[in-house]
Amino acid sequence: MGLKLSDFILDAKIYIDANIFLYSAFKHPKFGEVCINFLMRVDEKKNGYVSDITLNEVFHKLMLAEIGRTFKIKTWDAVKYIKRHPEAISKLEILWEEMEIIKNSHLNFISTEKVFPGFVEISHRFNLLATDAMIAMIMEKNNIKNIATNDSDFERVDFLKVWKP
Repeated sequence: MGLKLSDFILDAKIYIDANIFLYSAFKHPKFGEVCINFLMRVDEKKNGYVSDITLNEVFHKLMLAEIGRTFKIKTWDAVKYIKRHPEAISKLEILWEEMEIIKNSHLNFISTEKVFPGFVEISHRFNLLATDAMIAMIMEKNNIKNIATNDSDFERVDFLKVWKP
C-alpha cells in the first residue's frame, strides 16, 4: 500500500507518473483535486521530476481521450479516427493547454539516455511492464526514491517509495 500524496513533504525529489498529470487534466472526480494541489506544490518547490517517456504517455493519452470526447467516439477508436481525420488533432484544446502548462512549469526534465539494458533487468527483477521498468531505471540513475503514482506495480520496486493520490 502506498503513502498518501497529500502527506508528501516537499524536501525530497519526486518523480511524477503519467496518471497524476491525467487525473489533474481531466479533473478526475476522486483524484483530481489531490493531484492538482500536489502539482502546484511541487511546481512551487521545484522538486518534481519527469522524463520524456512519461510525457509521451501523457501526451498520447490526453490526445486520445480528448479526440473521444470532442468527436463523440470511443477512446479505443480514436487512433482510427485520427488516421482518417488527421486535422482533428489541431482542433484539440485541452491537449495543447496541458502541454503548455507542463512546458512552462518548474518541473525538472530528466534524460532517458542509456537505460538499456538496465530497464530489462529491472523488469525481470520486479515483474514490471516495459514503461514502468524504464521509469524505475531512470529514477535509479537519477537517485530519485519517491514516485507520485496510482500504479501499485511500483510498490514491488524495493528502492522506491510510492505516494498515491
